[in-house]
Amino acid sequence: MAFGAELAERRGLDSSWVQAALQRARFVPSVARFIMPPPAGTAKNWAAYRGRFVEPTRISKGAAFWRANEKWLKLAEELYGVPPEIVVGIVGVETIYGQQMGNFRVIDALATLAFDFPTGRKDRSAFFRDELENLFVLCNSEGLDPLQPKGSFAGAMGMPQFMPSSFNKYAVDLDGDGHVDLRNSPAM
Repeated sequence: MAFGAELAERRGLDSSWVQAALQRARFVPSVARFIMPPPAGTAKNWAAYRGRFVEPTRISKGAAFWRANEKWLKLAEELYGVPPEIVVGIVGVETIYGQQMGNFRVIDALATLAFDFPTGRKDRSAFFRDELENLFVLCNSEGLDPLQPKGSFAGAMGMPQFMPSSFNKYAVDLDGDGHVDLRNSPAM
């Protein structure tokens, strides 16, 4: 709760709103398990890794995503200089074009890793506390309940799997509807 009071003051947020959300955050044992690296000596196989991403289903979905979102991809390239194939590739690798964006409550994932980071690897709890703070900033700016956003076990959200700090730094309202919606709008 001290963390919540400090972040509310630092970011100019309603302390009772932050505290109420943090009180409802839960430790998720699977998050702590999933963040751990593979056992030592686990061989990395490039062919197997590549085969997961360069395969007929993902290629077909990628072509369909590109066609369906050509307008937004062209606009993004004009504004930011990022070629469409880069955006399409990232969204394909990260979420299979929005098919697998994660079902963890982001607040639970981030709180688990911020306050109960597992032993056995370099402690990254400070990084996750910063991301938890950024989640509150994001929810405040987008008018979201902090218990609502869903994402990966590490707290990444939406089609591109942005962490909350990346959302706050880089996400744009490309379609001009007044909100950045990484989960439902391809015009991220």
